[in-house]
Amino acid sequence: MEHRDIVPRYLHGAGVEIGAFTTPIPGIKPIYVDRFAEYAGHKTNAEYYGDACDLPFYDHSLQYVASSHVLEHVANPLAALKEWYRVLRHGGIIYMVIPDRRKTFDRHRELTCVEHMVDDFRRGTTQCDPTHIDDFIYQVEFSEFWANTPRELEQEKRDELATKYRQAIGGGVEINIHFHVFQSATALELIAAGNREQVWGGRIEPIEVHEGFPASLPNGFLIVARVNKPWTARFRSAFSSKGLRPDARRL
Repeated sequence: MEHRDIVPRYLHGAGVEIGAFTTPIPGIKPIYVDRFAEYAGHKTNAEYYGDACDLPFYDHSLQYVASSHVLEHVANPLAALKEWYRVLRHGGIIYMVIPDRRKTFDRHRELTCVEHMVDDFRRGTTQCDPTHIDDFIYQVEFSEFWANTPRELEQEKRDELATKYRQAIGGGVEINIHFHVFQSATALELIAAGNREQVWGGRIEPIEVHEGFPASLPNGFLIVARVNKPWTARFRSAFSSKGLRPDARRL
């Protein structure tokens, strides 16, 4: 299964892709947003600044929100899903590819439990969260995460990165790591928890799940979900502004 097999069924009209970097999802023509204009020496494929938890769109503005290998970089994934729900119209689509812990350099890390991510939401956790620095730095498969590092220098490099991230947090600077690790079951449990806790006021209903996605790089899974908003939100959406907000910042 590839993007071309799924995208035409769901991703139509006005939409956004978050954090496409240099590999946007094929077959769509969204507005691209990213937290960075450049990353790792490469220009990102983004037109506007946009964070997974802070998108520059009016309420009920979009028909889809797409992301690939983004949610694991979000310290507060329920807050991100709440934001995606906010900008989508009733019936809008969340299309997200998430890396499977077992198929990436995160394979040695403990699976993040949903209760932890619910607690992150309740505490208002931000990208300045040091909780997972050691877990990330000292548990990833370093030969894949930081290729070409000689084995004898691995511990030194891990320590260097951990110090760098701690210093950034100490200075109030956001960090970019895999905060959480997922499998499809926990991602679905997270959505169910958000519905149960009434995080977004309506419901997000998964409609398709595909493991080993995409087949050309089968290290993740795809969840396609539909947003169901209460009638009050649907009524308000008929009179709300559409599209980008005037304060949207170009990158």
